[in-house]
Amino acid sequence: MKTRNFHLYSVFLTSIIIFLVLSCSENSGPSDPLEGDSIEMNITFAPIEVKSTDGKINLLYSVQTEDFETKGYTLKDFQAINSANNTILCSIADTTKYLLITKTNILADDYPMRDYSNFRISVGLVLDPEQVPQKIKHKLIVVKDGQEKTIEGAETNVSREQIPVISSPLKGERFMCNNTTVISNNIHPVYQMKYRGITRVPERFCADWIKIDENGNYFTGDYHVCENWYVYGENVYAVADGQVVSVKDGYADQSPVFTQPIPTTLFDGDGNSVVIHINSGYVTYGHLIPNSILVRPGQIVKNGDVIGKVGNSGDSDAPHLHFGLHTDFPYYISEGLPYYIDSVEKLGSTGFLFGPYTKLATTEIHYNELVENFGVYNLK
Repeated sequence: MKTRNFHLYSVFLTSIIIFLVLSCSENSGPSDPLEGDSIEMNITFAPIEVKSTDGKINLLYSVQTEDFETKGYTLKDFQAINSANNTILCSIADTTKYLLITKTNILADDYPMRDYSNFRISVGLVLDPEQVPQKIKHKLIVVKDGQEKTIEGAETNVSREQIPVISSPLKGERFMCNNTTVISNNIHPVYQMKYRGITRVPERFCADWIKIDENGNYFTGDYHVCENWYVYGENVYAVADGQVVSVKDGYADQSPVFTQPIPTTLFDGDGNSVVIHINSGYVTYGHLIPNSILVRPGQIVKNGDVIGKVGNSGDSDAPHLHFGLHTDFPYYISEGLPYYIDSVEKLGSTGFLFGPYTKLATTEIHYNELVENFGVYNLK
């Protein structure tokens, strides 16, 4: 599975963020930028209201356009707009908003894992509940030979569909969640995968779980040793009743920690892993300890069954559990789906990866919500 590396940099969480995942190709096409060129824009994964434990509503969706670079255009701006009042929700031209623009794409058909292909824009919005629009439209502004071309459309309803509720994949105290809700350095929605001509975002809403002690430390002693990390060796649990559809085992842990990972491909990036089919889709557990997996393909599991232990195998540079819910199996032909955990006790936040652990004056019990990025929780 695509990289789950723990990026050791901080980010200030702003209220509205957009991820633009672009791809590049050689320029060609007519010399007149305003005649003879049509650029289509459409929604490939619609926004769904997802409430997180910080009280925010997360909208994480995808817009796809034709590859306008092949027609000689360059991107100037992309905007998500509230259809009701024409308020710009996010824009790469608005310097008052924090934006991440990257050019990353992954082709499951080929090796190496990364390649550049057509344009698919992953949009991420974090809004207060009263700010959530009923409909969102989009505007794409491109430039060719000094002249602008504007494409408007791809209007979509904001869905309020029911979110699947599952149990926690871990149990115990002070687990910190990373790369989950919408922030500018969340690697999961940024990475797109193209398989047989169709681009998808399988890791949308996936999460990376680690564990800290009372002082906010992630490990004791030498951090290069996997066993010194508090999360290493923690039991991993089935989040719902289901049937095991895939087990991968036998991959060594990446050791020492934070050294160059053993080279991986798209098909073994999650290392030792388990995929379970549940009512709401396919759940994936990645980077488990070799030979710790207790289930086999075809086995029926019950909610709460132990299925393995947290490790550092596959495309991982520090021990953690990668967890996600997907529409299909294998994951690279799927879209990532939102999910709620039935009950968590929020203790505080680290603010950013390896940031200082700030405890809440009073812990909070949350039911049926998405855990927030850098939130610290007791899980049961």
